[in-house]
Amino acid sequence: MHPLGWAAVVLYAAAEILAIRAMFKPSGQGGAPLLVAAGLAVQFADLYLTARSLGSVPYRTLGGSMALFGWMLGLAYLVLVLRHRERAVGPFLIPFILAFSILAVMLPSYATPATAATRGSLFAFHVTLAILAYAAFALSFVLSLLYLIQNYQIRRGRTGVLFARLPALDVIGRMNRTSVTIGILVLAVSVCLGIAWARRVWVDLVDAKLLFALITIAVYGAVLWMDRRGWAGPRVALLSIVGFILVLFSYTFVNLYLSQSHVFR
Repeated sequence: MHPLGWAAVVLYAAAEILAIRAMFKPSGQGGAPLLVAAGLAVQFADLYLTARSLGSVPYRTLGGSMALFGWMLGLAYLVLVLRHRERAVGPFLIPFILAFSILAVMLPSYATPATAATRGSLFAFHVTLAILAYAAFALSFVLSLLYLIQNYQIRRGRTGVLFARLPALDVIGRMNRTSVTIGILVLAVSVCLGIAWARRVWVDLVDAKLLFALITIAVYGAVLWMDRRGWAGPRVALLSIVGFILVLFSYTFVNLYLSQSHVFR
């Protein structure tokens, strides 16, 4: 049972309702960020209690890692609100926060006893940064969808409520570029820390998870290269979406079935 986790889910759901309402009544835009902030505080408390019970980081299990994923996305949303004063992304980003948080409390939280391979600051930083990178790529995915929606409306000459509320294409493009850059840098650092940690506890460094992490960096590196070279925005957005599909595949299927060492336990 995760009573605090479920409380966070309720707060995120209420935030989504207010965020959608704010699309039509901008005067009530302040409620959603406050509710997300409250959800983050409650969810952090749930992660802390889980860590205490496991005697290790709370994201060794699939449910725990998804809880941190959702938490990181919530943090990214608040950064957008505070840094860019951009609340229009909320109705599209909060559902991802909500989905990962629901999965986190519904999935089994059983984990094997902590070992030397799952303790220590190096391991904790490696996994935390990897999930932070995934959250940055998830934000890029949402921004890419918004770019395609806004671009479609412009091409069709449709200027309804959604068009008026969404950021301009160049603003979405800049935010997407920032998200991808952060994701690449953080994932690269995570890979380096992971290799340093693996040299201590593994016999063989070859692993499917490492391969897919390098492929992910290459794909998003291509996104930045295309953007800097002035390629059409929709193509950049589509490649960002492909990159996030790769991230989801690596995060779930690779961990569960292909990797011999990066397993949830």
